[in-house]
Amino acid sequence: MNAGLTLDIDHYKRKGYYLEVINRFATLLINATTIDDVVWSVAKNAIAQLGYVDCVIYLLDDKGEFLIQRAAHGPKNPIDLDILNPIKIKMGEGIVGSVASSQKGEIIPDTSIDQRYIFDNNMGLSEIAVPIIYQNKVIGVIDSEHPEKNFYPKDDLEILTTIASMTATKLVQAKNDEKILEYQNNLEYLVEQKTEELNKTLSELRAQTLELTDSISYAKRIQKAILRHPTYIKEVVPESFFLYKPKDIIGGDFYLAELIDDKIVLVVADCTGHGVPGAIISVVCGNALKRAFRKAGVNDAAKILEQTRELVIDTFDGSDEVIKDGMDIALCIIDPKTFELNYAGANISLHYTSNNEFKEIKADKQPVGIHVNKLPFTNHSIQLTKNDSVYLFTDGLPDQFGGPRGKKFKYKQLRELIQSCKNISMIRQGEKIQTAFETWKGDLAQVDDICVIGVCL
Repeated sequence: MNAGLTLDIDHYKRKGYYLEVINRFATLLINATTIDDVVWSVAKNAIAQLGYVDCVIYLLDDKGEFLIQRAAHGPKNPIDLDILNPIKIKMGEGIVGSVASSQKGEIIPDTSIDQRYIFDNNMGLSEIAVPIIYQNKVIGVIDSEHPEKNFYPKDDLEILTTIASMTATKLVQAKNDEKILEYQNNLEYLVEQKTEELNKTLSELRAQTLELTDSISYAKRIQKAILRHPTYIKEVVPESFFLYKPKDIIGGDFYLAELIDDKIVLVVADCTGHGVPGAIISVVCGNALKRAFRKAGVNDAAKILEQTRELVIDTFDGSDEVIKDGMDIALCIIDPKTFELNYAGANISLHYTSNNEFKEIKADKQPVGIHVNKLPFTNHSIQLTKNDSVYLFTDGLPDQFGGPRGKKFKYKQLRELIQSCKNISMIRQGEKIQTAFETWKGDLAQVDDICVIGVCL
C-alpha cells in the first residue's frame, strides 16, 4: 500500500476518533450543572479518552491574578475528585501562565530546554496547554504533560481547542446557574424592600443564561466536521445549491454531500431543537449516520436509517432520563453512471423532476430515534436520467411566518417556487429561494433552522 495513502487513512481514522470523543463529551456536558461537574468532566472523560497520562484543568481566580488547579487526571488525581498538592500559577509565569496571557495554545516538544517549565510532582518532558476563552477573555487553561519528548502531535492542539471552546461556554453557564441558585436560597432572608431589586437581578441572570445557551459558538467548530466545505461539494455535485441558515449561530439542521464507494450520497436532516441543544443532537446524529455508512455500506438507504436509529438510541441509553431526541432525515444514494436513485426518509419527503414533471415521494412518518411505533423504513428506487433534478428540504422554510398577513410560507408555496425555477441554473434557483425567504420573513424573526438543497444530475 502506498505510504501516503496509509498516512491519509490513519489521519482520517484519528479524526474520526476525535469526533467520537467530542460527541461523547458533548453528551456529558448536557448534564453538567456545576463548575466542578464541568471541569472534572473534561479531565475524567474528554482528556482521559484521548489517552493522555496526565492532565490538569486550571481556572483563573476572580481577581484575574492566579490560575488555580481545579481538576486533574493521572498522578495529580490519586483518588476520587481530589487533587494532590494543588498549586497556583501567576498569570504570565510558566508555560500555563504564558498560554493564558497570549491566549494561544502551545505544544512544547521538549520541556527540558524551555525555561518557563514549572515542576509539579513529576517531571514531564513534553507539554501541551490550551487556553479556555470566553468572549475574548481567558477563564482557564487545559494542560497536559507526558514523560516522553515529542509526544503530542499537532492535531491534538485542534482537538483540545475544540474541547476548551465547549468548556468555556458551559463554565460561564454553570457560574450563572450557581449565582441564580445562590439568589434563590437567600431570597427568603432578604428584606421586603429588596425583593423587587433581587427579582430584577434574578431575571437578568436567567436572561443572560438563556442568551448564552442560544448564541453559543463552540458547537459551530464541531459542526464544521459534519458540514462539508462548498468547494468539496462542487466536486461531488457541480450543478447544485445548498441553502443553510441556522436560526442561531449554530443549529440542529445539517446536510451531507459525499462520494462514497462511487455513489453520490445526499442527506438533509432536522434534529430535535435548534441553537446549542439542536447542535449537540446534530453531532450525535451526524456521527451515528457516518458510523452506519461504515457498517451498512451505501447500497440500501432504509438499512442505513435503521442502523443509524439503533446507534442514536444506544448513545442516549446511558442517561438517567429517557431522551427521545433524534432527527428527521431524507437520505438519497445516487449511482452517477446509471442515474438510479435509492431513497429512504424519516418525516422528510423527496421531491424531484423527471421528464419535466415535478414529483414527490413521501417519507415514513417516524423519526430516527425513539418512537411509539418503531417500524422498518421503506426503500424507494427511482430511475432518473441526465438533467433530472433532486430537491430535499427541512420544515424550516415552510414554517416561516411572514408575508402580508404574517402567515406560514407552507410547503405548497415552496413546491410552486421550485417548479417555477426549473428552467434556470441551480445557482440561480438557490438565489431565488433565498430571496423569496428573506422577502417573506421581512422584519419578523426566523422561527427555525432552514436547510434546502437542489442537485441537477
